[in-house]
Amino acid sequence: MPQSSSPKESPIRALISRGQLFLEKCELSLARSTFLEVIEMAKESDDRESLIEAIAVMLRLSAEAKDSDAIALWDAELDKYLPEASGKTLALAWHNRSVVATHQADYRKAQTYLYRALRAFEEGRDIDALAGSDLRLYVKIWASIAATLVDRKLHRRGGVMVDELLARYENLGFHSEMTTLYIVKGVGAERAKQYEVAREWYQKAHGAVLADRNWYFHLYVLYAYARIERYTRNFAQAYWYLDLISRAASGPEFGNLQLIVKSERERLGNDAVDLLIDSRQCEVRTREKQGLSLGKQYVLLGILEALTEAHYKDAPDAERGLSKSEIIERVWNEKYRPESHDNKLYYNINRLRKLIEPDMRHPKYLLNWKEGYRLAPGLKVHFIGGNAENKKGNV
Repeated sequence: MPQSSSPKESPIRALISRGQLFLEKCELSLARSTFLEVIEMAKESDDRESLIEAIAVMLRLSAEAKDSDAIALWDAELDKYLPEASGKTLALAWHNRSVVATHQADYRKAQTYLYRALRAFEEGRDIDALAGSDLRLYVKIWASIAATLVDRKLHRRGGVMVDELLARYENLGFHSEMTTLYIVKGVGAERAKQYEVAREWYQKAHGAVLADRNWYFHLYVLYAYARIERYTRNFAQAYWYLDLISRAASGPEFGNLQLIVKSERERLGNDAVDLLIDSRQCEVRTREKQGLSLGKQYVLLGILEALTEAHYKDAPDAERGLSKSEIIERVWNEKYRPESHDNKLYYNINRLRKLIEPDMRHPKYLLNWKEGYRLAPGLKVHFIGGNAENKKGNV
């Protein structure tokens, strides 16, 4: 039976819809100004439902910005009006409070808020008769509960809940809600070290956010991709995903996401690099030593760059070293003569080893190789600046 057209939205509901659209499109500053306008209009018209909904969104935006003062302000405002809320409005308020608790890593509190949201929503409703936006909110709350269970490391319980939700609702076209469930499934596979399975779930989440054009969720899918690339040691691709997020979420309103990306960059740096050479700052970092300054010892920098190029040479004898003659020709730009160059090279190799090796008697970074030297096989080296930065394997 064809449905009758819905009545035209009131100005305040239209403004709320616009604010929600800004949220989905990652225009958080515009979302903030829109919901502030909603609050003013709702107070003037004594529209308590719209007022509570807008305050709850402001609380969530403050948590995304990691603005503790604003969180306290809007939390107090919500407390003031919450006794007047019921049903869907109360459920939305508790759901947004759960988002704040999740950003604060208080997952037990987030779960408590979500169960309050569920009780508020279910009160006086026939759950089996839910449809449209009401059913979407119901699924959204349950999807958030499943995600919180996984955050609390209750993987089996959360996984069973996700499977049941997918079986019931996956074919209804609720893309944003399914995105949450797909990510939860991916996280479960990730923690079981089933990285290709996790990647498949994240690809499903990616498809869902593209279908819904929800760019806010899209950033979190990119973050999931970055983790998988780190686990599978595709470090360059992992950095690429993080750079995409950083460019899209550069403003102060994305404080929470920026902290997540910063932490992931630190994990990636620890996993991706054994030996970091920054020719711009003339510094070296190893697993054991940080911020080793080369000062103006450009010869040492030249040796490291030449050995890095050889280490990542795209040839059958990849990760090879360089003979003494090759080092002299590349670094000093002179034709090799043993009688005049050997001592010079030994001296500088020893200087390098004193700088970077944790134990000079048992080198682990700079090794002898045939008639010359090499970086240790399998060593993860990142040379910033110069020709070596463009060689295979650098990130």
